[in-house]
Amino acid sequence: MSDVRRCAVCGRTLRDPASRARGTGPVCARKLRKLSKKARRQVLPVADAPAGPYL
Repeated sequence: MSDVRRCAVCGRTLRDPASRARGTGPVCARKLRKLSKKARRQVLPVADAPAGPYL
């Protein structure tokens, strides 16, 4: 198990062993999951990409 004592996102003290192993507290972990889901749903436009079989 990692010996992380502070949240990598907000810097608060981590007391729970699972949080220490993860490196983030429960609130920050929830926020990161939410951001990750949002990023996966986003379709990013490809600017000035050539169209053709050579892609």
